[in-house]
Parts: sequence; structure tokens; C-alpha cells
Amino acid sequence: MACIDCGAVVFEADTWQGMLLKMMPHYLEAHHDVISGETQLPREDWMARFMEAYRAAEERQTKAI
Repeated sequence: MACIDCGAVVFEADTWQGMLLKMMPHYLEAHHDVISGETQLPREDWMARFMEAYRAAEERQTKAI
């Protein structure tokens, strides 16, 4: 799954929790405003976008098998 904010980095994990852990270093470096809550977008909205993207990636993976 690609970073939902820049698409510049692709991550792989078996669970959405694992995906969050894999993405964390990238977000700390490239999207610190999201981690620190300094954006206009509430964290709940970001998490909803993340879950939607994760489920879509999971569905694509399932169809590819």
C-alpha cells in the first residue's frame, strides 16, 4: 500500500496494525504534521482514509491471487 498522503513510498504488512507500524517512520520524517496533529484534518478523518485505502489494497491483493 502506498502512503496515503504522498504516494512516494509503498509498504507491505499482513494487518492494518502492522501497516501503521511500517508507515510510522515515514510519517515521522515526511509527514510530521500529521503525527503531531498540526493539520486541519482531524486524526479520525486520517484514520478513516487509511482504513479505506488499506481495505482497497487488501481487496486488490485478494483478487490478484
